[in-house]
Amino acid sequence: MEQSGTKPHSEKPEKFKGGDFKSSKKSVVGKFLDYKMVDSKSVVSQTEDLQKIIYDIHVEEMVINESFQVTSFIKKLPPSWKEFKNYLKHKRKEILLRISL
Repeated sequence: MEQSGTKPHSEKPEKFKGGDFKSSKKSVVGKFLDYKMVDSKSVVSQTEDLQKIIYDIHVEEMVINESFQVTSFIKKLPPSWKEFKNYLKHKRKEILLRISL
């Protein structure tokens, strides 16, 4: 029995057309996740780019866990920074271990 005002299950629900709200959040999160640092650009300028993206995420009223943010920044460092990335990973683990004790 079908109730009045409802659609049968065979019909697809209409997509949410809430404007730019949803797509702008996806876009800014996508920018952050897809961002890769390269050796051909200054690490400082690329870090500034990432900070701008983080700011845009906050403008969209989203929160990024600080630990996730730090880990992501370390993972995004360019290939030539491999040794420093490893140093930071181990240092971060030491700091987290000290904090938890």
